[in-house]
Order: sequence, then C-alpha cells, then structure tokens
Amino acid sequence: MLGPHNIFNHCTRIPQETWRLFADAGVNVTINPRSDALFGFDDDSFAYQQAIDHGLTPAIGVDLDTAFGSDMFGEMHALFTQQRSAMRYRKFRGEDNVPSPITVERVLEAATVNGAGAAGLDGVVGSLAPGKQADIIMVRADSVAVLPVNNVVGTVVQAVERSDIDTVMVAGEIRKRSGKLIGADLIKLTADVTASRDYLLEKSGHRLDQIGASIPTKVA
Repeated sequence: MLGPHNIFNHCTRIPQETWRLFADAGVNVTINPRSDALFGFDDDSFAYQQAIDHGLTPAIGVDLDTAFGSDMFGEMHALFTQQRSAMRYRKFRGEDNVPSPITVERVLEAATVNGAGAAGLDGVVGSLAPGKQADIIMVRADSVAVLPVNNVVGTVVQAVERSDIDTVMVAGEIRKRSGKLIGADLIKLTADVTASRDYLLEKSGHRLDQIGASIPTKVA
C-alpha cells in the first residue's frame, strides 16, 4: 500500500520502525517547521532529520494558511534554525554521531525541488530546466534588510522575505511585476475575505478582538 504515490505530512515523533517502512517504500514526506513548533508536535529527534537519516528527501510546507499565511520564506528560516538547534541540543546532551548542521542549500532544496517531487511534479516544476514549466520568481536584493549579498542561496534562505519578491511568473505568464500583483482586484478580495470572516465569527459566536490575546490563557 505504501509507495511514491503517498505523501505523509508532519511525521513527528513516529517510531523508527515506521521510518524504515517509509524508506523502504520510498514515500514522500513533508514537514511544517513553524506549525510543528507552535503546537509542540516535534521533539529534538526532528522529523526533517529523521527523513534525511533514512535516505528520504523531505519537503517543507506551510500547513496552516489561516495561522501563518503562505510564507515559504518563513518556513525556510524556521527549518534552518530548528535543525541546527535540535542537533546542537543532542550534541550537548552527549549523543554520539549527531548529524551535521543543515546547510542553506539543503533548505532551498526542501522548499523547491523536494516539494515538486513530493507533489509528483518534479518533471514540470521545482527547478529551471529545458522542457519544464516556466514558474519563476525574481527577488530584489537591494533592500536595506537584505544587502549586501555575499552568497545568493544564503541570502534567499536567511534574509529574503515575501516583500522582496519583485516578479512572479507562472507557466510563463507574468502574475506579479515590480512588486505589484497583475490582474488581481485587491479591493474586492479584501471585501470578500472580510465578509467571509465576519460570517464565520457570527455563526460560531466568537468575538473578534484584534488587540487582545488571540487564545485563552487558561483552560477551564
């Protein structure tokens, strides 16, 4: 039943026997660095590292658009920091043969080619190659938070934010240029999203408090 047609998400705190089954079957694995940390799903065994140790090529995802927004740069920042923190803790705890710190190259692969592979689209997107779909982003590197660029991959993984994306091309069609979306009615989109939120709040009986705590501090 297991094979490359499967995608397993999160994969936190699962037994080694399960990891071996995943590896033998060649399944796809995605992890969600910010979500897993927020909800306390993962531990210092670290699902990304477990996948790597078993010969898999894990991808990273967002998990909760409503909580985090679709920010792959944020996920890359989190993966880089969390892997190094988890491996450092294991080393200080006295473990032998602790995996090496993650590199920015591996982080970028998790966000691009590995994600395309997990979705079964590695022959179409995920990298720039003849015959593939022209899905391209162009990033500005002259903002005060980014410059100077000492290493391209390091800059993309560690410094760039969504606001630094200048141009987006999807299947060869320009969808964003000079930092502005093309063909999107943001006024209508804002109104529709706000109306949807207000409807859900009304039906659920929740009260919107944009300044106060977003979650209760005590549970009855």
